[in-house]
Amino acid sequence: MALPAGVATITVRDTRTHPDGAGHRGRFDLTPGPAAVTLTGHGQIIMGTATALWDEETGQAAVTVLPSDVPGMNPQGWTYTLTEYPHAGRPRSYPVLLTTGLGPEVDIADLAPAEPYAGGYVLVPGPRGPAGNAGADGEHGASAYDIAVAGGYVGTQAQWIASLKGAKGDPGTPPTGDTVGVTRTVDKPTDEQVQSSIALQDDDHLTLPVTAGGRYAVDAMLAVDGDPAADLLLTLAAPPGSTGYWTPGAITLGVSDGTGSIRLTRYTPSAPIGVGVITGGLIVAPLGTITAGATGSITVQWAQNTTSTTPTVLRAGSWLRATRLA
Repeated sequence: MALPAGVATITVRDTRTHPDGAGHRGRFDLTPGPAAVTLTGHGQIIMGTATALWDEETGQAAVTVLPSDVPGMNPQGWTYTLTEYPHAGRPRSYPVLLTTGLGPEVDIADLAPAEPYAGGYVLVPGPRGPAGNAGADGEHGASAYDIAVAGGYVGTQAQWIASLKGAKGDPGTPPTGDTVGVTRTVDKPTDEQVQSSIALQDDDHLTLPVTAGGRYAVDAMLAVDGDPAADLLLTLAAPPGSTGYWTPGAITLGVSDGTGSIRLTRYTPSAPIGVGVITGGLIVAPLGTITAGATGSITVQWAQNTTSTTPTVLRAGSWLRATRLA
């Protein structure tokens, strides 16, 4: 039945599912008591049965009808007959009173009458009966090849099996960016120098973005020239709150010929340390593991350890590398 505009309605809902979560099939009907009602401003309204189908996937069903106490309706207070028609069960009918006091929606479970009391007895199971006779073996079903032949395939079973193998697919695309398992490397394209300064600065090129919570294996190759008296102040700077360790992988301070001990002392991210520089130049090879405390960058920072008018130079071809571990 078509519902008049601007008049209060009520939606009756229900959900029926099997133990595996699949929806029941079937429907329920709402049949009004009177065949017609009159409603102020709308005249006579012909009433009829409203039907809702249970969804086969969700088991949900809903239908919208008129409450029996809409102001201006005559008669009032009548009932609907609610009849359930489950697909695999017996129909059930019972009267329900749908009023505006129930709200705009109501569930059948809140309307269905209680089952009558059937007595306070306890069911006691009897002894197990004897096993029944085994049933006859069923016929062998058709194979997939037989079904293919029935569908028009022409060829031997071996040819059919060979036809099931598809063509080799294209190679997959390796992961990129700030992703677990991906290694990123940044190259230093030009020389950069610092003169008469012991203030750590970000290298112009050697920096890589990182994500909060990500853990990275970090290493670098730094080709350095400068005044042995100035040496090099160095750190692997990371976002605030970062944890982990790094080591400079360079000779100790005050060495001028490259024969000093290698400094592998462990430091926290962003902690600066001075290392030696020799006249002929040397390689500094820092490495470590850093867990980013915030989204930001891991950056090589450097300066002179002791101020000198002779420039300290970080050469082109130096690089910084990071592999995300987690």
